[in-house]
Amino acid sequence: MKKMLDKKKSVFVSVAMGAAVLTACGGAETDGATEDAADSYPEREIEVYVGHGPGGGTDNFVRTITNEMEDIIDGNFNIINQEGGSGVVAMQNAMQQNQGDGYTLIGDSAFAVTTAAGTNSYGLDQVVPIARIQSDIYAIQVLSDEFDSIEDLVAYAEENPGEVNLGAVGTMGIDEITARRFINATGTDMNYIPMEGAGQMHSGLLGGHLDAILEEVGPTVSYIESGDFQPLVFFSEERLDDFEDVPTTVEQGWDLTDGVERYLMAPADTPEAIIEKLEDAARQAMETETYQEYAANNYLDLRDGWMGAEDFKQKLEEDIEIYEEIIAEIEGE
Repeated sequence: MKKMLDKKKSVFVSVAMGAAVLTACGGAETDGATEDAADSYPEREIEVYVGHGPGGGTDNFVRTITNEMEDIIDGNFNIINQEGGSGVVAMQNAMQQNQGDGYTLIGDSAFAVTTAAGTNSYGLDQVVPIARIQSDIYAIQVLSDEFDSIEDLVAYAEENPGEVNLGAVGTMGIDEITARRFINATGTDMNYIPMEGAGQMHSGLLGGHLDAILEEVGPTVSYIESGDFQPLVFFSEERLDDFEDVPTTVEQGWDLTDGVERYLMAPADTPEAIIEKLEDAARQAMETETYQEYAANNYLDLRDGWMGAEDFKQKLEEDIEIYEEIIAEIEGE
């Protein structure tokens, strides 16, 4: 009986070892096939869906970074602009076109917000970041003859509840969320005034309809240089070299450093080796002279925007959780 059991045990071990070998061989073959696909990638045009119109900040970013990436990976990118829902329409169409082969990408700037708001149905289990390249810096800006400092603005808002109008672009987007977080951080009763676009917002401040605006430096640099606008505080960890006299939110004790982030994403079933190849290409593209010049001319280099796939995925997860709380507060008003 013992010999029979030993014989059965021997047969079982042999079968198990054989299965393990076959599995290992199969895995190696799969890994090899994936690596081969990445080595030969791209073999045809790569489509990048952008949820904003031509000429806007996100569109300009995608076109600039992919133009540089083309030489690095020896490929061609086709930019497909599909406006609507702060990038939701483009995301949806990209996911519907996806073949899981790395030839469908997304250029986005609002994923965390749209996901937190529930308007985007594709979470981080279905779409993954390739890399974040830009991280703009917001500033609270006012007319130069209205307030001397951020302390003056906050003190005025405290003494005059409900009288300060703070403008930013859009509703339920990163601008509104950041503006409302600023209001909460100051503990004041300011009015959030949504504007249809940057031009209307700038005119609103110039015309006295707004007391302050949440805006980046690039779009208002001409007003700042002419002396019409004055930044009172930057949403940053450290003071900016070009504005050494302007304090930061961190100095004020406010945990507010978010700005508009621009990045590339891909469907989650895209081979990891291709994601890594695109991430590396994006990093090299960001370091080219052409891209650096574009970033400097548009004040997009005030802080380092680079964040690799894994780090940015973690940040997106954290941001979504924070934004869900803010959106719940907004909807509860």
